[in-house]
Amino acid sequence: MASSLLKMRAITFTPMLLEKTLHMSQPLAECKARLASIQSYRRQFLMVTRATVTSSKTVDFSFRGPFGFQAHTVLLSVENDSPDQYAFESVGGNIDLMGIVDFAEIRANCTEVTLAVHYEIKNQLFAWLDRRLRFVDTFVTAELRSIRAHFEGREPRVAQFRGFLRVRATLT
Repeated sequence: MASSLLKMRAITFTPMLLEKTLHMSQPLAECKARLASIQSYRRQFLMVTRATVTSSKTVDFSFRGPFGFQAHTVLLSVENDSPDQYAFESVGGNIDLMGIVDFAEIRANCTEVTLAVHYEIKNQLFAWLDRRLRFVDTFVTAELRSIRAHFEGREPRVAQFRGFLRVRATLT
């Protein structure tokens, strides 16, 4: 047992990459404006514990995962040449993030939103668990579906993530 723990400790973890695409039933400009205004929909998040825009235009961001994992970081906007993309990176906290949100108009009232996130959990145990259980992937999927449901005037379908939420609730 001790040797397997030492082997796990010696493993160097590589950052993870997620890419998610969703279609919003809104014109490009409206979709960008609504998604940029996180204050208007932050209460719709399922597992986010804090998403606060500060006076310096940063986002203080936290979420809870299973097994007592609680991520916290501050997100900063990064300069970008494309008007249809938002780039961001994190500063501090226990998870390093960098990513880009890309908007593409499919039709007059349909915008494709692609989120690409490169992340690294600093705690090796939780990083290892995430590689096995993919809880950050589950978190991102649940939150994007919740946001889309909110913008379309529907209730989010929490039932799909009930098992994930139950594990999180019983272990925290």
